[in-house]
Amino acid sequence: MSEECSHDCSSCSQSCAERTAEFDMIAKLRPASRVGKVIAVSSGKGGVGKSFVTSMLAVEAAKAGKKVAILDADITGPSIPRAFGIAGGALQDERGILPSRSMMHGIQIMSLNLLVPNPTDPVVWRGPVIAGAVKQFWSDVHWEDVDIMFVDMPPGTGDVPLTVFQSLPVDGVVIVASPQGLVGMIVEKSVRMAGMMNKP
Repeated sequence: MSEECSHDCSSCSQSCAERTAEFDMIAKLRPASRVGKVIAVSSGKGGVGKSFVTSMLAVEAAKAGKKVAILDADITGPSIPRAFGIAGGALQDERGILPSRSMMHGIQIMSLNLLVPNPTDPVVWRGPVIAGAVKQFWSDVHWEDVDIMFVDMPPGTGDVPLTVFQSLPVDGVVIVASPQGLVGMIVEKSVRMAGMMNKP
């Protein structure tokens, strides 16, 4: 015998015609974490300067008085720690994984290179595992009172960019390109992906 519908779709597992609640795919932060705006820095093409642009945007925002963080989503080619001269492993306490901080501006940084013994070792993981790591960087790290977070995206429009757009509350996308025809064609894919995900 079926139960009478309470019209509370959030606690119901039935797939009925009256279902009105949308499924929220955004990953939750740790209880003590706070992140304001999230800006993805993307391109679709490798080697055009995404990490450089991400770093410069973060530094300029910090100079303007904002509390800034960088989530390095380029799992197989992480370069953000080196750009800021950070070496060594990330720490952990009861609040979660603690991001490293840049010396000059106190920018909070989380990258796979802060979690592996040797930063030059290759990451030989399949797409879903890489995407899961990016999601964990959002949900398992103690992000302390962040006004703006920049996400340094990997090249392409595959698992990781899709995970970032679906699992993080991305407010906007900065698209990085260089003036070559081949680059422009590939970067257009990232522009179109941002549009498909309704991200300005």
